[in-house]
Amino acid sequence: MRAEQVQAFVEVTEHGSFAAAARQSGIKRSTLSAAVHALEDSLGVALFERSGNSLTLTAVGESVLPDCYRLLTSASRIKKHCHQHLQGVENQLCIARDDALPEAFWRQVMHDLKQQFPLTAISVYLVPPQEHSQFILRQTVDIAFGLYTTEGVVANASNLAPVGMRLVASPQHPLSRLPNVNRDDLAQYTQVCLTHIQEDKLVSEALFSANYLGFTMFEVIRDAVINGTGWALLPHPLVKEALESKRLCTLNHDLALDSHYYRYVEGENLGVVATALLNNVARFLGNTR
Repeated sequence: MRAEQVQAFVEVTEHGSFAAAARQSGIKRSTLSAAVHALEDSLGVALFERSGNSLTLTAVGESVLPDCYRLLTSASRIKKHCHQHLQGVENQLCIARDDALPEAFWRQVMHDLKQQFPLTAISVYLVPPQEHSQFILRQTVDIAFGLYTTEGVVANASNLAPVGMRLVASPQHPLSRLPNVNRDDLAQYTQVCLTHIQEDKLVSEALFSANYLGFTMFEVIRDAVINGTGWALLPHPLVKEALESKRLCTLNHDLALDSHYYRYVEGENLGVVATALLNNVARFLGNTR
């Protein structure tokens, strides 16, 4: 029994006749017929009841059809696994990332990656950038992506692109009504800021106010600001949609806000899938400047 014989049996079954299967598959009718006869001979059973040009599955033919589909699926997976191996495609990829870029982007890029490399098992960890280096050193992940602020820079991180920061609040927030905002104004209201673990303590970053609410995720900060809880300094790609839809507004200020770099940290061997992901992230950052 050979896979091409099983494929011929499935083709004829799905199209109802050798002639129709030949037209749809582009394989000669005689070739399909010979393959099905060879399969029947090897199995020792008749898979079709033949009456003139009419074909009907026998009881045994109908019973083995589901397993034929499974066999063809397994054969295809074997071929794809071997092809991936020859192409240097990873069997597994573990990724760490923060949430400085929109979730919609990550959902789409993960979908595209699985479509391109369907047999690669992919795991994604949502981890603050300050912990990425340790994840790489422990070989927990193969590659990590994040917005590395001054406090979060690690020595082995490589730059992808600068990301502009925006001072934002909800349109209803008192700061949004001021013609110009300075540090003293900011200090009067709750700052929703980024926090991370450092030596078993939560440390808050980029503080302008002693009155703050700290979270470990940019998205949670953004949503709290939209809700009117306070103001925040957030990466532009993450708040771009909210600014365009008027759920957030940029505060008028004369402060010097540094751009931070979106960076990546990689393990020793960057494979084909990780490289494709890296290129997708770089492309997205290039389109959002």
